[in-house]
Amino acid sequence: MFNNTRGLTLVENERGFTLVEAIVAMVVCTVGLVAMAELMAVTLRLQQLGRNSTSATRLAQDKVDELTSMPFDPAAANYNPQVSCGGNLDANDADGNHNDTPMEDNGTPDNLADDTVTKGYTRRWVISAGPDADPNLRQVTVRVIPDVRDRRTASPYELTTIIRGTPQACP
Repeated sequence: MFNNTRGLTLVENERGFTLVEAIVAMVVCTVGLVAMAELMAVTLRLQQLGRNSTSATRLAQDKVDELTSMPFDPAAANYNPQVSCGGNLDANDADGNHNDTPMEDNGTPDNLADDTVTKGYTRRWVISAGPDADPNLRQVTVRVIPDVRDRRTASPYELTTIIRGTPQACP
């Protein structure tokens, strides 16, 4: 130990950080922070993908539930052509019987006229004869396609099920 001109006692081997050491420490911290920021961005994309997958699943199930409540027989009073055999999962039908765009409810659930905002999806479905050509059964495949084409946050969802109805064979 020795005293300097101001009367402070210094230890001979006492040293601070060099400039190079400080820069290396800053680079290491920067790399860590950038990695954490990227992880946060990935987490947000995966959360959005999960939310959109849940919405697509719910919309597909809603359409299956709606089709299940319709009679297969064209002679029935409440027959709806949406339940007729046919459809295309890759393109919208010209007649619009096997595709739709779900709408948001704008406040009055019983008034469909006020539903003007789309949910951002298109639903398409195919209806075919059920297993063993049983006229009481139909196989329904519903595909929900997001309007957003970014596969990182949204992807198409497909649901296939068998529904039961009045005896009416698929042509």
